[in-house]
Amino acid sequence: MTRVFQIGLAIEAFLNIVGALTFVLYPEWCLSFAVADDSTTGTVDVPPSSAVLWQIYGVLVLALTVPIIQCIPNSETVAEKRRIVFQTLIAGEVFIEAILLWHITQPKKSGFTLTALVLSAVNLLPALSWHTFAIYVKPDLIQSNDKPTKSAKKTL
Repeated sequence: MTRVFQIGLAIEAFLNIVGALTFVLYPEWCLSFAVADDSTTGTVDVPPSSAVLWQIYGVLVLALTVPIIQCIPNSETVAEKRRIVFQTLIAGEVFIEAILLWHITQPKKSGFTLTALVLSAVNLLPALSWHTFAIYVKPDLIQSNDKPTKSAKKTL
């Protein structure tokens, strides 16, 4: 089962990198689908400050992907590392979901379309579900199936 978990980590890291690089390199394009139309002109105008914040978000996704990648190889201590990484990701995802749900109740104040807010909240659910499942429902997944080497065994 560890192999399945490692493949899941690699897929998650790959998707994070592809998405985050798109956020960093093309923030205006990404936000043009989410920002509400200007009520006076009917056009979408992405403020430069929003583009910069979107790039910062992309960089944070890349930064949080580094520990995910480091948890792919098995080791004696990998279960604890995976637990810490996933608990950190769960916390962030729960807080982001809370903010998105709060703004869904008042989309006009957010500057985003209701559709963009709902899609953002829905698209985060698979990652939150995966991390929660691996830590709290099936914690065996994060364990390494590798047998310790002779030098790693305790001797009396």
